Amino acid sequence: MALPEQKKWIYTGIIVIAIVAAVVIGLSAIAANHSGNGPAIPVSGEAAGEEDLFFNKSYPEYAGGFSVEYHGTYKVVSIHDPWGRKDENFTYLLVQRGEKVPAGYPDAQVFFVPIEKAVTLSAIHLCQITRLDELSSVKGHNGIDSVYDEEIRRFAEGGAIEEIGSGTSSMGTMLDTERIIELEPDVVFCIANGNKDSDSHYKLREAGLKPVVTAEWMEDCPLGRAEWIKFIAYFYNKEQEANDFFDGVKAGYLEVSGKTKNLDDKPTVFSGIDYQGTWYAPGGGSYVAKLFRDAGAEYVLSDDTGRGDRSIDVEVVYERAHDADYWINIGFSDDIDELLALDPRYTNFDAFKSGNIYHYNARVNAFGGNDYWQSGILRPDIVLEDLVAILHPEFVPDYELYYYRHVGTPHGEGV
Repeated sequence: MALPEQKKWIYTGIIVIAIVAAVVIGLSAIAANHSGNGPAIPVSGEAAGEEDLFFNKSYPEYAGGFSVEYHGTYKVVSIHDPWGRKDENFTYLLVQRGEKVPAGYPDAQVFFVPIEKAVTLSAIHLCQITRLDELSSVKGHNGIDSVYDEEIRRFAEGGAIEEIGSGTSSMGTMLDTERIIELEPDVVFCIANGNKDSDSHYKLREAGLKPVVTAEWMEDCPLGRAEWIKFIAYFYNKEQEANDFFDGVKAGYLEVSGKTKNLDDKPTVFSGIDYQGTWYAPGGGSYVAKLFRDAGAEYVLSDDTGRGDRSIDVEVVYERAHDADYWINIGFSDDIDELLALDPRYTNFDAFKSGNIYHYNARVNAFGGNDYWQSGILRPDIVLEDLVAILHPEFVPDYELYYYRHVGTPHGEGV
């Protein structure tokens, strides 16, 4: 029997409303997944229907030293050994507090996140943790005096962070292991150096502690180094904060590098310093060489594929660099007088004659803590802008150098 006309319209309206509601709910779920709010749609590493406690996710875009997989109640974070040794690839299982440790990861070291107490062995860790607004979690550090950031130093001087080592090296073995054990940290962030005889990571494991290796210094891309803040963020469930910070750095870096992208006339640059007859300079495949290129320079060792520092005969360097326009990064020297004391032949370089020598020591504290190696790792956008200001000041008028200084002027002053 046919329904009256009025009922037909009512049922039709109900069906339309149901369809619209379904579409809205679906779109809301998708939006929530992208914004980091609300239940997330299963992505790589998640089983369909599995509860997802990690609404905000973060994946490396430039860094090659780590990777992450998200599951409903845990994350699998992997370190890819920069020296290519399979037995030194580490897996960290980060389980949400209150959840069960999943099976299937017998070789992984387990951490419950967010972590509450940490010990750090490098100033870069403190910079990363501070950016994530988690400095209060740090209970011990090796080398407090060498930390440049005044906020961190004030926090430490108030007794919130204890000195747990000699303060001389983040990769050395001069650590007060007993005191670290007494602090009961959830994690000890340390830097691997590839040498089992001096790498503190192994000593800490033997003591029953839970070290986590970072290797941002092995990345051959400036943005890759900065991106390691995401790795630290995994342990605090601060992925959104890490994403926001890195996206800002990335945008700034790409904006500055875009200004020099199509230059035809590029000044030549050399780098490094001689030590006992051997010149140590960054290879053409290093992050320093990339900074020079992105700043609109022609690096004299650009044909070299080495990612780290290279050992080169002094005569070879002189042949390639004696007429270069700029000498940028002068190793362990701080000024002109120290350069000449090391080797008076430096006066034969055209860059020396023209006064075009710059170094990354504008921000150094009384204990030798150099901010270029601390916050500078997180801010390659500022480092790049410094270099552009040196090489192509017309692109950044009225800019004042931040990490760099002209070595012929007092510390802290610009060009």
